Amino acid sequence: MSPRSKQQNEVIRQKSIEAIREAALELFARNGYHSTSISQIAAGAGVSKGLLYNYFESKEALLRDIIMEVVALGDTFMSRIRAATDDGAEQIRMLVEASFSAVQQNRHYWKLMAALSLQTDALSGLMPMLKEKQEENLRAIAEMFRKTGAARAREMAYYFSAVLDGVLMHYMQLGGNYPIEEMKSLVLERFLPEC
Repeated sequence: MSPRSKQQNEVIRQKSIEAIREAALELFARNGYHSTSISQIAAGAGVSKGLLYNYFESKEALLRDIIMEVVALGDTFMSRIRAATDDGAEQIRMLVEASFSAVQQNRHYWKLMAALSLQTDALSGLMPMLKEKQEENLRAIAEMFRKTGAARAREMAYYFSAVLDGVLMHYMQLGGNYPIEEMKSLVLERFLPEC
């Protein structure tokens, strides 16, 4: 039997890392960050503790990796929307469509992320950066509303974000019976009434 190629080893490595992230997120959300051990994560991922430590030096590093992946996704998301058009109404429409689509495509993942986000004690070391990212996104959304001619663009950004978060949280909790498409239409009608 011939040895594995670098590509084969990289595929195996990436699968192990993804299994570790998924197991950790599931356990952090279900049991709480502080009540989840490295041994539980390794068992959930189907890897040894040694292999887990080969990829992540600590439980804190693993949490940071999970959070930074979401932050990077959000940054990419906002950059693509702003690069696609300079029209504020179209940017808002794209943001609504993309947000709903992301949650609909992987409701379980976003439900786990929402549960983890409420464990602020676990995220204490990341809170300054997360708060700055949230404020940066709110400024970008306010600019979108400013472009539409909204009189109170900053306040609209906060209101819009709260409504979007609330609707998507309800969908995450209620699942299949939730009228997600109707709610998306209502959000668009409320924030882009000319549509």
